[in-house]
This record gives sequence, structure tokens and C-alpha cells, in this order.
Amino acid sequence: MGFIQLVLLEGLLLLSAGMIFFGGIRGTVAATVALSGINLLVHDPVQFWRWEIPLLLGGVVGMSLLLIVGRIANRGKVVSGLVGGVISLVLFGAFFTPIIAIILWGLVFGTGIIPRYKRSEVLWSFAPTISRLILGLGWIIYGNFLTL
Repeated sequence: MGFIQLVLLEGLLLLSAGMIFFGGIRGTVAATVALSGINLLVHDPVQFWRWEIPLLLGGVVGMSLLLIVGRIANRGKVVSGLVGGVISLVLFGAFFTPIIAIILWGLVFGTGIIPRYKRSEVLWSFAPTISRLILGLGWIIYGNFLTL
């Protein structure tokens, strides 16, 4: 593969990880379809199924994990403000310098980062975000192995 193709591939893998992080289960479905497309373009029909079956199994396991963790975390009703605060911090950090981003985030979206709940509720409230990050990182790594 040429350099431009590798850069475009890595951009597509990062986009897939972003779809997982911001889209949850729907984003995981879209990322699985995107990686299946890469697999179809890169491999012949025999090798396609060698890589596709683990990809589909990983997608199903990832969606199940996001569903289960999301349901458990939603019992505490802490998730919406907490995840919204973390996502807004990431978005502001992408467009402003980190110091200005933290100040603006604290003034505008600073709800939910330090909740007044039990420790287990706080840990479960971070679980969906952490599982989305891990799943997105796993898709990036699998996509890089996919093109070898």
C-alpha cells in the first residue's frame, strides 16, 4: 500500500473509533460495517472470511457489552450529566487550547464531573465511556492488523 492509502485508512479507522465513542451501539454497527468494507477491499474471498468472522463476533460482543454496561449504569441516573460533561470536555479540547478548554468547560458544561453519589455509582457512571474508549481502540488495532 502507498503512503496516501495508509493515511486514508488510518483516518477511516479513527472515524470508526469516533463513531463508537459518540454513537454507542449505533456507532458500533457503523464501525463494524466500515471495517467490513476495508476487509472486502484488502483481502481476497478466502481470506475475507478468515478476518470477517472475528470482526463480526467482536462487533456483537462489543454491542452486547455496551448494552449491558449502559443498562447497569443507567440505574443510578448519573450517566447523562457525567458523560455529557466528559464529551463536552473532549470537544472543547479539540478546538481550543487545553487551558481555555478546561476553563470554558468548567463555566459552561461543568455538571456531573464530581457527583455527590456513592463510589460504586460513580464508577458505574464512567463505565460506558471507558467501554466505548476500549472498544474504539480495539477497532483501530484490529483495523491495522487487517491490512497486513
